[in-house]
Amino acid sequence: MDTVVHRYFFWKIVEHYALKKQFRVLALYNTQVWLEDDTVKPRRVIRIVLSEVDWANRLKRDIGHAKQQFNTIYKQLGVWEIQGENVYVMSLPPVDSWEETMEPFTIGNRKGKIRNIALHTDTDTYNEITEQTLENDGLPPFEPLDSHEAMEQEILRIHENVKRTTVGRQTKERQTLFFGKPRVIYALLISILIMYSVLEANGGSTNIETLIDFGAKYNPLIVEGEWWRLFSAMFLHIGFFHLLMNGMALYFLGSAVEQLFGSIRFLVIYFMAGLFGSAVSFAFTDSLSAGASGALFGCFGALLYFGIKQPSLFFRTLGRSVIVLLIINFFLGFIVPGIDIGAHGGGLVGGFLAAAAVRMPKETRKTNVLWSLSALAGYIVLAASLLFFGYQSAAGTVNPDMAALEANRLFQQGNWEEARPLVAEGLEQDSEHVELLFLQAYLDMQDGEDKAAQEKLEFVTSENRHFHQAWFNLALIYWQQGEIEQAQKAVEEAIKQGEQDEHPDVEIDRYREMQEEIEQQQH
Repeated sequence: MDTVVHRYFFWKIVEHYALKKQFRVLALYNTQVWLEDDTVKPRRVIRIVLSEVDWANRLKRDIGHAKQQFNTIYKQLGVWEIQGENVYVMSLPPVDSWEETMEPFTIGNRKGKIRNIALHTDTDTYNEITEQTLENDGLPPFEPLDSHEAMEQEILRIHENVKRTTVGRQTKERQTLFFGKPRVIYALLISILIMYSVLEANGGSTNIETLIDFGAKYNPLIVEGEWWRLFSAMFLHIGFFHLLMNGMALYFLGSAVEQLFGSIRFLVIYFMAGLFGSAVSFAFTDSLSAGASGALFGCFGALLYFGIKQPSLFFRTLGRSVIVLLIINFFLGFIVPGIDIGAHGGGLVGGFLAAAAVRMPKETRKTNVLWSLSALAGYIVLAASLLFFGYQSAAGTVNPDMAALEANRLFQQGNWEEARPLVAEGLEQDSEHVELLFLQAYLDMQDGEDKAAQEKLEFVTSENRHFHQAWFNLALIYWQQGEIEQAQKAVEEAIKQGEQDEHPDVEIDRYREMQEEIEQQQH
């Protein structure tokens, strides 16, 4: 056996796959090379081994070891399925019966099929085997050089070229994945935390009036011209759990996007996605909403754009985790009440269009510029259409829940007469809406219609026993009508339910003052 010819033969095969066919080198050793073709589906992995195996048992053991390695690579690549070859470059086959050991094997719960192939340095045998097993790879005929010295030099040249190409490719991938440093994401997280603290200090982050005062997405006021709420809502969160979940997700996803796109592009993507999510929510959701969810899903959209541009690198690094997280978050959006699905979906689309508009770093070809302009134009047209549709919808119809919310806000400002038509219109759509009935009962009391107010409040407290304001107003009516015992029971219930409220306030003091006055009257 001529070892120089054998090694030369091995490295010429490696050169063909790594340099001419541009397979990605997964691992490079003196006697073993792992290569990947990420341009085909299913993904193809080749192991090429410089081997001299005298006996079939040794070959069988090595195939078992190769199977474990193929399984490991399959998991690392993050793809659903692979195909491949386990190629042995031999000068001569084993001396005993070995053909049965070369049967194909499967990996990854049968998600990958790997063929075992033996190539011999005997020219005729080599050409015959490659025609039968690697016929589509275009392997050239094997022709040794005239001298050992020439072949040794050629081996060194191939080894250095493959190594240099591999290092260059790895460097380029690192530069893509870590183009920027995560700086802006920390500023955004700090600003969100500050606004949460401000909400808590001014009535609570779950208090509707506080949220409206500090800029939550609230359709009636947006229609009146407060369009800045589409932006400000991105910095507010409703409760600590909402803040915690969005903050954690935003830290991991936002950091990844900022590293991929750089700080300036990340900021553009973040705010474009957040505004687009708010626009979708404005167009299709009447409810008050707040949170960075639109911008968060915009990060998903940006990562999906990266996946389209560089699918191999995407699936090898972030891909599977991103897709799983995206599916989980959308699933939670449908089963957890109170989640603004419109903002999530809008943020995803907006983030994708924003990423396409700003493009990834080093995308400079003219075709990419055209795609960038098209994405920006699409974003503007869609966002404008959503805002127009939302304006028409919000200005033309009244949802009972929104009517109650807006009427209650007007009540807090003392604008009862402005609230009156809202309450009436809401009750036309839902005559048993508890909040609206409570507000109408208050209006009835102002109009001197205590009997009508009493009927409504008795219904409200029967439907929602925790409505302490309704119990208090009912106690007032009983007291004014001389039904002292009923008034006493109603005010006690108002105190009891008020103390269980998450945000007790000065109303409890009013309830106790009234209770003392009733007790004094009884004595």
